Amino acid sequence: MDEVLRQIADFATDVRFEDIPGPVIQAARERMLDAAGCAIGALGCETARIGHAVASHADAHQQSGRVIGAPQSLSAASATFINGCLIRDLDFNDTYPGGHPSDSLAAPLAVGPQLGSSGADLVTAAVIAYEIFIRIQMAGQLREKGWDNGFGIGVGTSAALARLMGLGRERTTHAIALTATSNVPMRATRAGTLSMWKGAATAFATQSAVLCTQLAAAGMTGPQAPFTGRHGLADLITGTIELRPFGTAGGDYVMPLAKIKYWPVVYNMQALVWCAIELREKLQGREVASVGVRTYWSAWHESGSEPAKWDPRTRETADHSLPYILAWTLRHGSIGPEAFVPEAYLDESLRPVMNRVTVAVDDEIERDFPAVVRMRMCATDVEGNPYDIEVVNPLGHEANPVSSAELGMKFRRLCTGRLPAGAIDTALETWWSVEKHTAKELMDCLVVPQAPAAGVQPPVSQQARI
Repeated sequence: MDEVLRQIADFATDVRFEDIPGPVIQAARERMLDAAGCAIGALGCETARIGHAVASHADAHQQSGRVIGAPQSLSAASATFINGCLIRDLDFNDTYPGGHPSDSLAAPLAVGPQLGSSGADLVTAAVIAYEIFIRIQMAGQLREKGWDNGFGIGVGTSAALARLMGLGRERTTHAIALTATSNVPMRATRAGTLSMWKGAATAFATQSAVLCTQLAAAGMTGPQAPFTGRHGLADLITGTIELRPFGTAGGDYVMPLAKIKYWPVVYNMQALVWCAIELREKLQGREVASVGVRTYWSAWHESGSEPAKWDPRTRETADHSLPYILAWTLRHGSIGPEAFVPEAYLDESLRPVMNRVTVAVDDEIERDFPAVVRMRMCATDVEGNPYDIEVVNPLGHEANPVSSAELGMKFRRLCTGRLPAGAIDTALETWWSVEKHTAKELMDCLVVPQAPAAGVQPPVSQQARI
């Protein structure tokens, strides 16, 4: 058998909640709470509205699924797609270099309540998905080769869902194989002027994983060697691929490496925002003449290597634009969702400052990434005064974690205007003790009394800080 496929299927089948280390369970609580808050904050977003427009309802031959914030059920695939859009829309959910592991929670949250899963089952599924996704990112370096993170998200989702469904080792193996061979998305999704698909591509990957897992449950078999066999992932894309041993096979757990965002921008720009805040304070009202940013390759490649990032015409491009995020933060002292409406990112008065920004890869910074996340800024004002700023491991990095109190504040601000104050309290209490509740109870406490109008932007706080 394909060794990578065997490792993944063995872990998904063998890991038990009782054996997961306490710090990893806490990491799961934090990231599940964070994803739930991001989803509630995004209710009414356009990608989810479109998902609702084409959604199918469950019938006697389909597994059903719950949508975050709603009491009704749809087909499992439709509910998963909508959940994925909600979790991802604000670009505020957690991240690991190359993708967003919490995207994989869309399916367990949809299907778990309908299966009668416990909160401990959901935690186990989340750990499965994260551990698989992060290992695939570590070993495959798919982003650097031009492929999107939906591949790892899909594989992790199918393994987690197979565990929730109790498929056993053989059918779990087939579910993973089907998902791996049928979902290899291109990173064109995140190049140039970004479209709505940036926030929906991994939702589609999770939806596909649901369908593949359902097929495996019904008896469909998959290829024997999708990772290391002929015309498999290693043969076509990655070269030799070796996963780090899983925690059930003598390895460590990597879920705590998923970084929680403090600002609603692409993770590579978290340090940039802190640099810009410090520069603004040092300028004391003086006009900036030039700003040189030195950073690691993926930050430059994703947010500072294309002309489109100096003239963002879509929200999706703006929250990935280094010069725009820098210019906005210099003007306002922080950055939040209000920066990503058309009247903000199309503001021509920001372009002169953006055009004074240059970006380059720093070999020393690149060498230390991703263990150390660092960004340097060398600026001058119009009077010729120099300013040198460096930020290392911004808040939310595993070496500088967001506290429980800060994460709770983030959740409150995302949910304010959606859930009543008392309901937010209940949701926080419930999700902080996720393993003590059922999946249905966890989803029920997020039900919004009256769903927002389709397409309406979420009423998250104008103050961006958690």
